[in-house]
Formats: sequence, structure tokens, C-alpha cells
Amino acid sequence: MTDTEKLISALGGRGRFQNTVHLLAGFGGYVPLCFNHVIMAFHGSSIPHKCMAGDDINIGSNSTYSSPKVQPQVTNVSHSQCFTTVTYSDGQEKVIECTSGQWEYFPQYGERNIVTQFDLVCSAEYLTNLATTIYFTGVMVGGLVFGDLADRFGRRLSMLFTMYAALVISLASAFSVNYTMFVCLRFLLGILQQGLQNAVYTLVIELFQPQHRPYAGVVVELFFSSSIMVLAGLAYGLRYWRHLQITVALIPLVTVFYPWVIPESLRWLVMKGKMEKAEKQIQRICKTNKVSFPHEVWSSAKKSKGSQAVETQQYNMTHLFRTWPLMKITLISIYLWYKITLISIYLWVTIASTYYGLTFKVTSLKGNPYLNFFISGLLEVTMAALCLPIMNRFGRKKPIVVGFILCSTLCLTSGFLNSYTTGLDKLVTAFGLVGKCAGSCIFIIFFVYTTELYPTVVRNVGLGLGMFWARLGGVMAPQINQWTSVLFGFDVIYLFGTLSLIGGLIVLPLPETHQRRLPDTIEEEITVQAEATGLMDKLEMDDTTTETLGTQQMSEKV
Repeated sequence: MTDTEKLISALGGRGRFQNTVHLLAGFGGYVPLCFNHVIMAFHGSSIPHKCMAGDDINIGSNSTYSSPKVQPQVTNVSHSQCFTTVTYSDGQEKVIECTSGQWEYFPQYGERNIVTQFDLVCSAEYLTNLATTIYFTGVMVGGLVFGDLADRFGRRLSMLFTMYAALVISLASAFSVNYTMFVCLRFLLGILQQGLQNAVYTLVIELFQPQHRPYAGVVVELFFSSSIMVLAGLAYGLRYWRHLQITVALIPLVTVFYPWVIPESLRWLVMKGKMEKAEKQIQRICKTNKVSFPHEVWSSAKKSKGSQAVETQQYNMTHLFRTWPLMKITLISIYLWYKITLISIYLWVTIASTYYGLTFKVTSLKGNPYLNFFISGLLEVTMAALCLPIMNRFGRKKPIVVGFILCSTLCLTSGFLNSYTTGLDKLVTAFGLVGKCAGSCIFIIFFVYTTELYPTVVRNVGLGLGMFWARLGGVMAPQINQWTSVLFGFDVIYLFGTLSLIGGLIVLPLPETHQRRLPDTIEEEITVQAEATGLMDKLEMDDTTTETLGTQQMSEKV
């Protein structure tokens, strides 16, 4: 156990202070995150429409006929979704294409969204899914930008800045005067929302000891899942998209007191050598949790950090390649990291594209879209609550494998029933909703899993990298939904089922991290990985090699 782990343990583990910060950060970060991530399911839902161009043409008139010599009369005017067809007495027809403002909409539930506001139908229909793609492109950018900034300037500052900046941008988007303004603001909002998620999740995870990390991850995801139910209720009560957007934008105002109560991550303070601030926070934690100040552990942590600072000045990265034993260790570590990273990239893309693809598909399933969305949130809450005992009992890797296979089975079954049977609409919807919830459970566990694979010094960068690829899945999801059936002629749910099946297989080479200590430095993580895979034993290191390993551990800090 590292000095930092001992310090966290001595401060009460999962005490009153940790639980309070945990809940406050989870609410402030994950409620607006959910709203803005999935609100396009309502903002961009398809609405029946009819082209009313030429509505002023009367049967029996001849004013629209193109030939000046012959004036046959209009015998019929028919309106389709995108065109108006005028038929004349001589058998000729004239097709009039609709332009902005010439559509009439027939919403089943009285809703008015960006589709009706900006006429995103017919040739402009693709713009609805493009808006979601642009938003998640912003999320991808935010994962890279704020992952590094949170490691440099702290989790707290990153969280507060992104939370309140996102509030302003989200509110401004409700007053968009055209489609371009709307998607530009959504792009900025995506950047900020991902920065917020990264900062909050890392802050929360670093509050706790290894045995409490699954609990920490599940609780913040419960905020996300329960917000789906809340959003369904808000969308049902506020059928005009501007009113809905204003409401979800203003909800974070209740966090106005956060700058005075949300602390910086103690782990981050110690790793950055900010010992005076760290000591003040330890005193605050001790007072809140009613525990004694851990003088001995704190002294050891300060000495350890001071020793690391001296060592950092004496070594550099070239020491990793100066001897053959060290070179072998370095090459092994590169292999381990690349294996983890490449597999993680595929898994993040698959998880996100499947989850968000199914989420945006929920409102188009048979039945009441608001009820379906609410039920999907309720099922997600149930699955999220089950994730905690599942992770405690079976670890991380096994549940992820089973979750992928379950999601695949449900998606493929739902697609088969929808394609080859009739009268089973409710069963098709049920399989689709449960498949989405299985994807949600994978999302929750893989969040915890990712943070456990990276040491403290680069944890937020590692999570940001994972989120970058996850958001590529989010970028792809609406386009996959739109173009799969058009280009390939089959239901998109078959594709999600296949991707999930592959995901369940390639996760097998990854290491298990259950109850493993949380590494603080890169060299600690490399050592743990090598030991877990048996590669360290193959080095057959003698005493001299062991000493050089210490040199490698110090040189990583340069």
C-alpha cells in the first residue's frame, strides 16, 4: 500500500466528508451531463409532416400551367411529405418542391422541436443527426483538452469552470435563431460537458480506497440514469423545445454554493507537492469525519514526496535504455500499455456507439416515446444498482464480457423478431430496452475499470483518452442509425449486436483490477501490470537488475 493509500485509509475511508463530496459532485456533474447528452432524443425526434406548397391552387384553375398557349384546368392537387403534385386536365403533372415555411406538421403529442423550428425534413432531414454528431465531436475535443488541464490545474477548478460555463452555453442554445447557431453552441457545450465529466469522475474516484471505488463509480452513474427518467418527465410536460432547454440549463444553478464546499483532490495535491494545502484539507476531513489527525502517515507521505523530488532531479528517460535488463522492462511495459490501449479504444467506441445508438432509437420504438424513455431510465437505474454487488462479487472483466454477450443476444433477438415476426411489438421494444440497459451496465463498469488501469499522475489523461474514443462512438451513433438501413438494407440493431459480441471476446486479454491497489506513479503501474501477467518473472532479475529497476522507477518521474 502506498503512502497516499495509507493516508486515504487513515482519514475514515468512506466517511461523512467523502460521501458528502461524492454526492454533491455526482449531482453537479452527471445530471446536466445526462440532460445535454441525450436531449436530442426529444429535440430531434421525427414528426409527421406534409408539404403544403401550392396550397393556394384551386381545382379548376389554370394559373400554374407553364405553357402560355394552352390553359388546361387543374384537376387534382396532392400533397406528400416533400412535394406537391398538380395534375392537369390534359394529363400533365407539375411537381412543386417545398421550401422553408411550407410544411405543415402533425405532432402526435403536440411537441414542437428543432425539426419543426428549422424545417429539418426531406432534403434537410440529415441535419438532425448531424447536430448530434457535431455535439459529440465537441465531446471528443473536450476529452483531450480538459483531460490534460485537470491534471495540470486540478480536478476542482476544472469541474467548477466547465459546470458554470456549460450552464451559460446551454441556456444560450435555447435562444438559437437558426440551425447554424444551434449546432455551434452545441459543439461548445459538448467540449465543456466532457471536461466536466472527466473532472467529476476523477475527483470522486480519488476520494476512496480501492474497495470503495466501485461504489463511487456506480453512485455517479445512478445520477445519470435517474436523470433519464427526469428528462422524460420534463419533456412530457414541456413540449416546446426552447422551454425544455431553458429548464435543463438552469437546473445546475442549485450548485451556486459549490465553490465554497467542493475541495480539491487530496491525491492530486500530494502528487503535485502542494503539501500545505493538502495538510489543511486533511484537517478539514478529520474534523468532518471525527477522526484523529494521522501524523505518522502524513509525515511519511511528505518524506516520500520530498525523496521523489530529489530523485527526479538526478535521472532522466535515457536511463531506461542504458542496460539490457532495463531495456527489457521498458519494452515489456510498452507492449502492455499498447495492448491495453488498443483494446480499450475498440471497447470504448463499441460501448458508446451501441449505448447512444439505442438511446436515440428509444423514442422511435413502438409505443409512447415518453413512457419508453422513462422505462429505459428506470431499467438503467436498476442495472446500475446491480452493478455494485456484481463488481464486488465477480470483479470487472467477467461482468464486462457477460454484459457484452447479453447486449449482443438481446439486440440480435430484437432485430430478428422485428424483421421476421408480426404482432410482437411489445416484445421487440422490451428486448431493445433491456439490451440498451445491458450496454449501460457495461458503460458503468468500464468507467471504473479504465480509472483503475491508470496511475494518479496520468489518470485524468487516460480517462480523457478513453472518453475521446467513446465519443467517437457517440459521433458515429446517429449516423449509423440513419445510414445503416439505407446503405445495407438491414436494421441497425443487428450491427450493434455484432459489435457487442466482438467486444465481449477482445476484452479477455485485459488484466483484472479488482481489489488491486490504485497506483500513483507510472512505474508502479508498469510493475503491477508485469507482475499480473507473469512477465516480471520471465526477466529472471538478479540483485543488480533489481537495483537498476529502482533507477528506472526514479527516471520515469523526470
